[in-house]
Amino acid sequence: MTIEAAARPPRSLLLRTSFLFAACALAATAPAQTRKELGRMWTFEAAPLGWFQEAYDWKPTNEWLEHARMASLRFGRKNEKNPDGYDFFCSASFVTPFGLVMTNHHCARDAIVSVQGEADWLKDGFYAGSFDGEVKLPGFVMTQMVRQQDVTAAVNAEGVDAVKAKAKEQDPGHLHQVIALYQGGNYQLYSFKVFDDLRLVCAPHGQVAHFGGDPDNFCYPRWGLDFTFVRAWEDGKPVDSTQWFFSWKTGGAKEGDLVFVTGNPGRTGRLMTLAQCEFERDHRLPAIIARTKAQLDELYAKSKDDAEFEKKQRATILRLENTRKAIQGYLDGLQNPRIMAIKTKAESDLRAAVAKNADLQKQYGDAWDRVATLQKAKVAALGDVDKTKALGDEERAENKRIGEACFAVYGTQVPPDATMSLRISDGVVKGYPMNGTLAPWFTTLYGQFARHHEFAGVHPFDLPKQWLEKEKEFDLATPFNFVATCDIIGGNSGSPMIDKDQNVVGLIFDGNIEMLGNNYVFDDEISRTVSVHPAIIVEALRKVYGAGKLADELERKSSVMPANATK
Repeated sequence: MTIEAAARPPRSLLLRTSFLFAACALAATAPAQTRKELGRMWTFEAAPLGWFQEAYDWKPTNEWLEHARMASLRFGRKNEKNPDGYDFFCSASFVTPFGLVMTNHHCARDAIVSVQGEADWLKDGFYAGSFDGEVKLPGFVMTQMVRQQDVTAAVNAEGVDAVKAKAKEQDPGHLHQVIALYQGGNYQLYSFKVFDDLRLVCAPHGQVAHFGGDPDNFCYPRWGLDFTFVRAWEDGKPVDSTQWFFSWKTGGAKEGDLVFVTGNPGRTGRLMTLAQCEFERDHRLPAIIARTKAQLDELYAKSKDDAEFEKKQRATILRLENTRKAIQGYLDGLQNPRIMAIKTKAESDLRAAVAKNADLQKQYGDAWDRVATLQKAKVAALGDVDKTKALGDEERAENKRIGEACFAVYGTQVPPDATMSLRISDGVVKGYPMNGTLAPWFTTLYGQFARHHEFAGVHPFDLPKQWLEKEKEFDLATPFNFVATCDIIGGNSGSPMIDKDQNVVGLIFDGNIEMLGNNYVFDDEISRTVSVHPAIIVEALRKVYGAGKLADELERKSSVMPANATK
């Protein structure tokens, strides 16, 4: 089925309402941003055109939003134990007309390991060299959101499972997910085209992708070449993505430019109550950190003298290191008085707004106090699995009430918490004050080689031999990584950063350490997204990996196209 056909709804529609994407229905009335602490992870169906106009003197058309949505992808793998049949963990996007997909190297680690065999592509990199050389990645998928429908009334009346079953019956050719937004204050039915024939095209050396290792993770200035390209195939041919892809802009963006991130942030806790944040700070997060450190210590010990074990467990070790540092960052955020003060005021303001309306107060006014009581009960029940589970069920019911209250007060003027569903986040390219000085908005190849030499090439600041041999051939002024004020969290890894003309100007792969506190409230004073600059990707493809054909495809210079393609 072509993408165009996939985007058309069946004639019989769920609940006999339009199943087409309706960005204009909500977006046209959205005013300027009113509650900054709740962030800028906007859903496409409620994109805040009023805010874009006020903040940037520019707003997208409905056609702009549709194109951005259809060019954006979600990366996952099959899991028959999951009710949806898949686990999703990263973001991605089409970046040429021929099904070429851009994501992060750290998103593709497991996929690379699964097919590398006796080789060590995770360490040494990989380039297919031709369409025939692209390697199938069994079990991995990309999804493209093709339709949306508000199903709040249907879910509240019939339940999530009934709504999903009806959607599947009427349209079996797509994956359907009912997503709870605002903790259940609103429900959306999203339908996806699934691309299940993915093939590895190119990946850099693992050490270049993860340069700086655990010390530099969640830090900036940074020099991470964290990219991987795969290609979606269909019916034995590369997918024709002519209608939906982001164009490549090697020159990237400039300081002060308006940019957008389209991707799938995984989870935030911005509607969590103050009492829930205190439980996270004092109990749950410290326990996760301790458990993760213990797992890492065991893996480090086994890997020290067993190279084969280390090779097999390398992706797991990197993932656990990332988890440990991320959770520590969340904990640091909750220990930051500024963040807790913002959280306290946000909760107070919402409760005050509810109290002003007698009906809302009667329906929702006691929810926060009930949640606070449940936190005390959870502390008393620590170690009792059954009791903790029962309390969790009660807590989810109260969370839904708080979400309904929030939606009743603010509606789509505020974005919902992250749910691993597609969002668009606006921001500007901008440096920030750091350690008594300034962090530049971009870094260069000069800095990466300097870091290698300043640490005498000792891991994790070591460059591969192939890179050191090219030092004199490189343009060392090539931009490497850069920062912007967009709102991201885990799950946004692999998201494209685009400009107003929908050119790829960056590839999201991280945030600075200050960004991690944004899990609970959004604050862009010094929190930043960190992206790979497109110029360093092209520089590396041409000068290290012998991937001139791939660089030509990205820059639209190549006359060598797949057999099924037309210019």
